[in-house]
Amino acid sequence: MKKILLALNISFLLISSGCNAMDVETKKLPVSYAIEGTNTAVVGIALDKTGMPKETVREVVLFPGQRVVFAGPDEFVIVFKNKKTPSRKIENPSVNGVVVINVPVGIIEQPAFTEEFRKNNALRFEYAIRANGKELDPPMIIKRN
Repeated sequence: MKKILLALNISFLLISSGCNAMDVETKKLPVSYAIEGTNTAVVGIALDKTGMPKETVREVVLFPGQRVVFAGPDEFVIVFKNKKTPSRKIENPSVNGVVVINVPVGIIEQPAFTEEFRKNNALRFEYAIRANGKELDPPMIIKRN
């Protein structure tokens, strides 16, 4: 039941970005949550034939105190947009093909985020995956557990 309510809330938060073939394919992708029994969500970073990062998940949904591990090519960067980040760093380069983003336990109470959480019951972070000079930008959503 909790997962169903969470899925409904996520559906409400999705932002429509036009109707093209890529959007239809993206909507079919799964949402990444923390793996059961852990505080860690895992997102694979794939590359297409041209070296463009490919989405493997539609979005990442985390709770305060959880983390997301991005794993993929040896060199890529997770870049948070609009100077808004759940971590302290805007640019997060991979180390041996891995980037870890930790969501602080008290993120919802941080002054920079309290109003957004009050309005939306979630925080939304826009970020990009940069690899081979190309960029892809799925969202990250933080909710209260």
